[in-house]
Amino acid sequence: MDTISVDPKPIWQTAWFRSLGWLPLIFFIARAVEYVQVGTPSQVLWMCHLSNLMLAVGLFLANPFVIRVAVLLLIFGVPPWAVEMAVSRLVTPVSIASHLGGTIVGLIVIAKVGAKPRIWAPSWALYIVVQLICRLTTRPELDINNAHRIYSIWKDTFSSYWQYWPIATLVVGISMWVFEFGLLKLFPREAQKSTA
Repeated sequence: MDTISVDPKPIWQTAWFRSLGWLPLIFFIARAVEYVQVGTPSQVLWMCHLSNLMLAVGLFLANPFVIRVAVLLLIFGVPPWAVEMAVSRLVTPVSIASHLGGTIVGLIVIAKVGAKPRIWAPSWALYIVVQLICRLTTRPELDINNAHRIYSIWKDTFSSYWQYWPIATLVVGISMWVFEFGLLKLFPREAQKSTA
């Protein structure tokens, strides 16, 4: 009698692995509560916070595309966050958990899901859409996702936001491509037992 061998489900599709989504969801909720307490709930629209929410959704749904986009955006958010924390000296445990904790969870997850080429483009497009939403719906003084003003370290280089914006947006896209290249080298999809 012939037996049919069935490949086991990839680890990232298992219920226990998908339950890792609770961690980034908790990071997102904790950050949202922190912002509500200080009277600036719209600050939860920062891409790094939305990326935690997105990673949680991607994990719960076992959706590799959503996971990959979220992880790339989380990694992209760490360097500017670190610079901002060094400049402003406004560091909270929740902020550290949200940025570093979310990125660590993301790296654990991408190690199992594997990276895939050309994720940088939808990640970049999502960043631009969220930035536009922030420009239309948030207070200019909060400058969420750099949607209203020239970033302080570049204020002497550009005379207007609309001179600055295309260059900054291009730098964001190139940075995402570079981070994706690193993820592809570290966590190639071919090495994973995955068809996603």
